[in-house]
Amino acid sequence: MDNSIKPMTFDLKDLEGKAKNGDKLACYILGRSYDSEENGAEQSYEKAMYWYEKGKELGDPCCTYGVGACYYFGDGVEQDKEKAKQIHINAYKPLLELIEKEKENPRKQSFPKFCLGTYYYFGFGDIERDEKKAFELIHACAMQGHLPAIYDLGANFYYNGVGTEKNLRLSEYYLKMAVDAGLQRAKVKFEQYKDTYESEIEK
Repeated sequence: MDNSIKPMTFDLKDLEGKAKNGDKLACYILGRSYDSEENGAEQSYEKAMYWYEKGKELGDPCCTYGVGACYYFGDGVEQDKEKAKQIHINAYKPLLELIEKEKENPRKQSFPKFCLGTYYYFGFGDIERDEKKAFELIHACAMQGHLPAIYDLGANFYYNGVGTEKNLRLSEYYLKMAVDAGLQRAKVKFEQYKDTYESEIEK
C-alpha cells in the first residue's frame, strides 16, 4: 500500500476564477465537481454542463468527454447514446495527444488519462470494453492522487474484482483514503461496505 499518495482536492472559487480566465483544466474540474459532488460542490448537472461546454469551446478534450458522458447517462440532458458516441469518438485522439503532452507532469496527466480509463470501462466511442486496461489506467491515475480514481479503485475495481483480483483490504484502503479526502460519495459507499469489510477482512 502506497502511503505517499496525496489526493488532489480543489477550491471551487479558485477554480471558477481560473476557468473564467480560460483555464481549460479548471473548466473540466468544475464540471466534474458539479457532476459528481466533488470538492464540496452540490450536484448540479446544469452547472456541470455549463463548464464542460465552456471547456469544450476552448478545445479541451476532457471537457468534450464530459459533455459526451452527460449525453450517455442522460445527466441534465435527454439521454442520447448515439450523440454521446460521436462526441466521444471526436474526443478520443485529442485525449491521447493531451496525455502525451502532459507526460512530464503526471498529476496533470491523470485527468485525460482518467477519461481514457472510462472509455475502456464503459466502451465509449468506438472503443471495445476492456476492464483490465480500464483498471491499469485508473490505477495509474490514483497513484498520482486523482481522487475520483482513488474512489473507483476502492468502490469498484478492488471491491468487485473488475480488471484485477478482488481484494477487500485494498478496497477498504482506497475508499477510506477518498473518505479522508472529503469525497461525499465515498462516505456513503463506505457505510454501505462497512459490514462486508468487518466480516470478511481478516484483522
